[in-house]
Amino acid sequence: MPWLGKTERPFGNEPRRLKTHASIIRGCELLTEIFKTSLGPRGGLKLVLQGFPLREKVTSDGKTILTSIGTLHPGAWLLRNMAYSQINVGDGVVTTMIFAGELLKHAKRLIDKQIDASIIVHGYSEALRRTLEVLDEISIPVDWRDAEVMRKVAITAAGTKSGGLPVKKLAELGATAVSQIVQFRDGKPFVDIGDICVFKWIGKPSDETRLVTGMVFDQGLRHPAMPKRLHKVKIALLRCGLEPRKVWEEKLPVKVQIGPEKMGSLLDVKLKSARGDVERIVKSGADLVVLKHGCDELHAGLLADRNIQVVHRVPDSGGIGRLAKASGGTAVSTLDDLRPEDLGHAEVAEEITVPRFDTKRLHSDPRKSPDGYEITEHKLFVIDGCKAPRSVTVFVRADVESMVDESERALDASIATCEAIVKDPRIVGGAGSVEAELARRMREFAYTFEDKTQVIVLWYAEALEGVVEALASNAGIDPLDAVLKIRAAHAQGAEPWTGIDLYERRLCDAIEMGVVEPTLIKKSAFKIATEAAIQIVNIDRVLAGDRRPKLLPGEMPWGASEGPKHLTDAKDLPDETIRAFKKSRYIKPYGMKQELNL
Repeated sequence: MPWLGKTERPFGNEPRRLKTHASIIRGCELLTEIFKTSLGPRGGLKLVLQGFPLREKVTSDGKTILTSIGTLHPGAWLLRNMAYSQINVGDGVVTTMIFAGELLKHAKRLIDKQIDASIIVHGYSEALRRTLEVLDEISIPVDWRDAEVMRKVAITAAGTKSGGLPVKKLAELGATAVSQIVQFRDGKPFVDIGDICVFKWIGKPSDETRLVTGMVFDQGLRHPAMPKRLHKVKIALLRCGLEPRKVWEEKLPVKVQIGPEKMGSLLDVKLKSARGDVERIVKSGADLVVLKHGCDELHAGLLADRNIQVVHRVPDSGGIGRLAKASGGTAVSTLDDLRPEDLGHAEVAEEITVPRFDTKRLHSDPRKSPDGYEITEHKLFVIDGCKAPRSVTVFVRADVESMVDESERALDASIATCEAIVKDPRIVGGAGSVEAELARRMREFAYTFEDKTQVIVLWYAEALEGVVEALASNAGIDPLDAVLKIRAAHAQGAEPWTGIDLYERRLCDAIEMGVVEPTLIKKSAFKIATEAAIQIVNIDRVLAGDRRPKLLPGEMPWGASEGPKHLTDAKDLPDETIRAFKKSRYIKPYGMKQELNL
């Protein structure tokens, strides 16, 4: 990212603090301006380009924008790193950046009025404390088991992504996925979103996105003669392979010589061993075998004759382990340990063929679609219909790659908000209602102070309304009119959840409209933005440090051995130490390179 400042330069010897504050805050403002137009369901998209390899991202997701852009300005770089904490919450990055920018903009005005930074820090800290208290007071307790609540929260989060997506369907899939993987630990609900796998594929409309209560593997069956589809499947999960171990895999210097007359005996032994392995699988009652390692042609052919499906070379952690959670089976290390009670269960297991679109040449003579893309076929294996799964997969489909990626981001946002409801089952109204209510209460709270803190808290309320302004501006509504109307409504005793209907361009109850957000994410956004603004306001100097890496006194560079305590000539040093000194760019404990004639 190019230099963000114009006349201010944060590097060098600043004679006054005012110049440092103006420069640092200016860089932060320019960074937060990027996020303003992406707030809300009618926000704009950003085209993020990466140099090498050349890739582009079309998105309005704050997390993707924040992690994709680079910054050179020290203030913008510092704010960007602080906002990374909101990514761990899962959503609310855009709100965090906009609110932090508003706080810093007002802090700059206060500093211009000769108000000391310590007073601003105190006022922002008091306002944050009161904000968190008010959120605890006005938030509405809900039950995470209520599917309607989870659906509304998920739709609100997914709806802020780009238009053209089946937002409601994605949100419902995300809410259903979270509800199915909730576990109880010490009597409390626990969600590990790592148990939700997102599998993306181009080739069908986004309406074809569906929830798979099982797994989707990016490969087909091991042998073409195996049945393509089976019902009421019993699954054997093996961390071993069905192939003879090769000598070179043992890493032993063994040389085996076999005469021509013994070749038939060797083949008979291999066939007998393979039939024994297949018989043990058949005896367990398995219809599908999922292997961590490979399956050779001999085993695959014998299993195909018994109408048993095989999928091999599946990773342990992300594949077999996840399938064990979904199907209720137990992964075993050898066939000797395989028992009928270790098998997993699923309703259907099938191999499907999907089109593959690629702009690169995949075969010597590929077929081409009318738009010029090359089309090939790809095989996937789907295991669906697991009962009481603890791991599920969302199969995301779309026509183009950018839509697939944006669908995944919308799905991630809905999953993150549903996870927040499970952790803290409380909600607040969206559509700018919670910011307007907090701003009203901040003004009342400001008059409890008799010093300059009163002014600071009032500006904090203005920053909260700055989020409402950005939300209205993105919907084509005059931001000043919107703020004045919603402020008047809350001051006249309207419902605390009175917000802006961005489509009908009127005030309405956000809860009745179904625009709700988790309290946990809102609290995190306000807290991170305020703490980031406090830390940046506290910066009164930017110092250019020495860019040359140094060693502490007495330390030796890597690769050097201990030498004499008193050095008169470089020849007294060991050879490896001289070589390490020559390669090292550090200042040596014995002196500089010139002094030692190195």
